[in-house]
Amino acid sequence: MKRFREYISFVALLLGASGVLAAETPLAGQDAYSPIFLLYSGDPTPARLQGLRQFLQSTNASKELIKDTVDTVVYKLKHFKAGFAYPVYASETATTGNTCVVADSHLSEFKDVVSLLTSVRIHQSVLARRTPTISVQAVLENVLNHEIFHCYDLMQVSQTEIGMQVIKYGSAYFSHHGEVGADVFAALVHVRGGGDKQLLRQIRDFRTLNLLNGDAAHYTARALDHVLWNYDQRRLKQLNMRQIVELAHTIRDLTVLTPDEFGLYQHASLQLSSEVAMLENTEIYPNAEWLEKLVYTPPPDPGFLSQLMLQVRAALHNLGGDISPANTHFYPLMKKFYLPTQFRIIKADNTQ
Repeated sequence: MKRFREYISFVALLLGASGVLAAETPLAGQDAYSPIFLLYSGDPTPARLQGLRQFLQSTNASKELIKDTVDTVVYKLKHFKAGFAYPVYASETATTGNTCVVADSHLSEFKDVVSLLTSVRIHQSVLARRTPTISVQAVLENVLNHEIFHCYDLMQVSQTEIGMQVIKYGSAYFSHHGEVGADVFAALVHVRGGGDKQLLRQIRDFRTLNLLNGDAAHYTARALDHVLWNYDQRRLKQLNMRQIVELAHTIRDLTVLTPDEFGLYQHASLQLSSEVAMLENTEIYPNAEWLEKLVYTPPPDPGFLSQLMLQVRAALHNLGGDISPANTHFYPLMKKFYLPTQFRIIKADNTQ
């Protein structure tokens, strides 16, 4: 609870728990953020959300909006194991008066930390259930800060503006843009609080490894590396929470993939995901003899995919995958898609 009090610009109500967690007084000359409701996993019943319902009534929200919000939050509490951020807009064009619901698993008996970071398929087939020691509490705190930033981000724009951005860049890129900011903010708060940078390296590597699962939206390695290389607790301690939010926006602008770059990652990640699924479903176990029969297959963009394979291999190595007997579900991809050295040398010579 101590860290929550650092969020000086909003009011946080613990629904389903007793009492109200009041924020500190906002800084002079700054507009307060709209309220953020913090919910915890548990028995997700409509009655448990009475505080949220009463708040929406106090803002003159329509009965339809209140019902839709409560029903959606109940559904998300039942199905989202890690957490979520759900904005509630005062109107389609409102940039003030919006609210946001955040849920995480802090008060639950949640212990399967790996499932917060990757899929069952990647954990089982690529890592063979071998993973480094990771603090459950530290990951859950990271999840909470990640979701809170989504609220900061979404409450500053209207539904109309979000719709325009989705039309311009596509929903997948809009999601990636938000995920980069959320990961950066959570990383900054972690470092500011004296957290171990090793956790951020592990999250970065899981974000990269998850490209094998078709997840390009959460690929935030470049942004997390920027935080790891450039910031420490001493530097961040000088900033209040509003300044941390602004810094997260700045770092996102510097490190987020461009729409064209994201298109490359998205296409490659879907291709790799399909390949991993094929390896899982094949009756032939990918042993050494089978690997020898594989030959390099030129993809549509061989240079990019080859470099991407190196990034994923480095993440796999950092997470302990190199000692896993099941890494054969990854190395066939290296054999199939990683450019042979001779090919890369010839390509470099031809560009001179």
